[in-house]
Parts: sequence; C-alpha cells; structure tokens
Amino acid sequence: MVGAGFSRNAEPLPGVAACFPTWQDLARSMVGELRPRETAEERQARVNAATALRIASEYEAAFGRGRLDLFIREQIPDSDYVPGRLHRLLMQLPWADVFTTNYDTLLERTEVDKRIYHPVTKASELTAAFAPRIVKLHGSLPSQTPFIISEEDYRTYPREFAPFVNSVRQSLLENSFVLIGFSGDDPNFLEWTGWIRDELGCHHAPIYLVGPLPLGNAERMLLERRGVKLIDLSPLASSNGTRDLWAETVEQFLGSL
Repeated sequence: MVGAGFSRNAEPLPGVAACFPTWQDLARSMVGELRPRETAEERQARVNAATALRIASEYEAAFGRGRLDLFIREQIPDSDYVPGRLHRLLMQLPWADVFTTNYDTLLERTEVDKRIYHPVTKASELTAAFAPRIVKLHGSLPSQTPFIISEEDYRTYPREFAPFVNSVRQSLLENSFVLIGFSGDDPNFLEWTGWIRDELGCHHAPIYLVGPLPLGNAERMLLERRGVKLIDLSPLASSNGTRDLWAETVEQFLGSL
C-alpha cells in the first residue's frame, strides 16, 4: 500500500520547481482560497484545527465539485516528474499487487525488468487486469475522478466503490501488507483493517508500517492494537545527516529486500 510520502521521491524534469504536496500542503492551499484575507498564521491555525478531509469538504461546498477536482490537478505536478530510484527499487520486487491512494501516475510509469504491472483505475477493470496490478483506490490523474478527498467521499466510498473495498479485503485475507509512504490513518484503511480484525481477530496476515517512525509510545501502542507491526528504519540513518532521512532509510530497506 503506497501513500503520498512515496511520491516526494520522484525526479523533477529540468527547470521544475514545484514539489509534490503533503496533505497539510493541500489543506493550507485550500484554506488560502477559502479565506484570502486572513494572515498566514490564521490560516495555519485553521489547518491545525481541522482535518484535510473537512477542509476539502468546505472547499467543495464553497466552489463546487468540479473546482475541487481541478484544484487537485493543479496542485499535483504529475507530468513534471518521472519515477525515481525508489520507485524502481519498489516496483522490481515481486508484490502480489500494489495498492495506492495516490492520484499521480508515477507507479504505473515506472519501468523495471521482468515485471509488468497492470494499472486499474476504475472498479470495472478489476476482473480484466492480470496480476500483478497497480490498483488506484482514490482516483487517478488526469481524469479518473472523483478524487477521494472529502468527508462525503469517504462516507460513500464503501457503497460507490464496493469492488475496490472487496479487493482490498480479499488481499488482506490472503497476503501480508506493507504500508510505505503511508501513515496508516487513512479512514478507508482503518475501516478495512478493522474489518479484518473483526473477522479473524489477531490471526490475520501481518500488516507492516515501514519507515523512519518518529512515534511516541501511545501512537505505537495504538497501531499495534490495530494489528499493524512497526518496522522503524531510524537506526539505518547515517550519522552525517546529509541525506533525506526517509529516502535514505527506505532505499536501504528496499535494497535489502
């Protein structure tokens, strides 16, 4: 399961200055359009006080769904980047399937030897695509919408995208899951992992959260109660601190696999 943190390791084309946004970056930009007369400090306070899903819901209410989808297209510089070394390391491994909540197309544009992944951007393609697949759970640039981002999107997701829900659940039953570039607190993922605990208790296949994990004891205990095993890569970091901690440690992890 690949999350937004992984996209920040793509390689920009010459002259490109824009970066892939985090959820906080998206929320901050939406608040800037919603409240253009407020100071930067006031906007940040609003971002801190609300979830990105709530802010996206307010943005949709103010400007309409079409504008929200356009906002995502404008904010994510998908066509200005190409897959990086971490993408190639990840995709050359023999995954049963790759699921992602990312809107960008970096994973499906990653070329590796002896591995062909079939992208799935809508539920009707699930039965036709051969494994291994790249399953785009939350929409895909440029035009496979809706991009799942608002509270209402998440509320209606189990009904509107039931085949995707069933696909993830089936994979949780059959395979170990590795969460990479992914915080593990996505509402849909919490629902799916809650379902697997309800069905199998503690006897399900492992779910691993991988990365340098600056988590407190309470956060670690909560994830472990949810059946998520933590692989903290922080000890792999070099002592000179000259490289990005996340990229350095994840590269070592993927290289060792």
